[in-house]
Amino acid sequence: MQPSRRAFLLGRRPVQTPWAAFVQRLALVCQGEVRDLGEGGAGGACAILTPARDADVAQARKLCAEYRVALTLEGADGPHAPASGPQLRVDPVLLAGLARLEGDAPRWRAEPGVTLAALARAGVRQFAGLPGDMTLAQWLAAPAPWPAGRCAASGLLSVDVLLADGVEESLGPFGESDVQPLRSATVQRLVPSLFQLASGGDAFATNDGYHWLGRYRLDALKPQAPATVNLAHLMLGHGGTLAWVQGAVLTDAAAWTQTGPELETPGLATFRLDGKVKALFDPEGRFPAFKPHES
Repeated sequence: MQPSRRAFLLGRRPVQTPWAAFVQRLALVCQGEVRDLGEGGAGGACAILTPARDADVAQARKLCAEYRVALTLEGADGPHAPASGPQLRVDPVLLAGLARLEGDAPRWRAEPGVTLAALARAGVRQFAGLPGDMTLAQWLAAPAPWPAGRCAASGLLSVDVLLADGVEESLGPFGESDVQPLRSATVQRLVPSLFQLASGGDAFATNDGYHWLGRYRLDALKPQAPATVNLAHLMLGHGGTLAWVQGAVLTDAAAWTQTGPELETPGLATFRLDGKVKALFDPEGRFPAFKPHES
């Protein structure tokens, strides 16, 4: 039967929207669950991915870049800017591996979906008393309470991240005595620019003498002695806007209960600094952004 006659008898197939094509391809390449919330919601097209493996997120990031879909962490603490396009919300609840590492020092390797309750039960003291159903990924995304230069008190030793351009990198201690080199050209270019920002006037204005007023912890590059620079601390408080965290290595630390002096109101320099950090990590806007400052 000729194609024209077949189309006349059977009817033409409806044209598939780009969003429908995105969801269909996502479901084909991911082992985890993909739930399409549709295109008619108040925030626009949206779907939820519950990955069953790290490779699911890597494949999702690639498709998100192709279809210009923002990849967001489910439950990440904002405030985030309103969505300007379609979103894929990623819930890492199934990525919940937790193992104590060998060695005299207490260290644990945790996947992003591990709950704080599980970490507290394992003996990681800093999570005792925090919301038990919060995931490690959400904790890393939430505002970081530690004073300026004291991110080491978090107990975070290193993080494995998936960056906006698809590069996978391990971020951790950084200095002459640290033997783990940066693997990717992306981060080798990124780090010098971050150090330059950390030494600039906007960074100086973002430290009120006790608090770090910015959301992005650029003070991780200017730690208080005896702590040394640890690039993993750049992920503290990132709100899911800089990278996807694939896992972290943690050590036991005391729960943080100090409040210190009253927090100053962040000024334009702080918002400008945060914007520069975001632009370095995610120039194409593959991840969501924080709500912009309204002067």
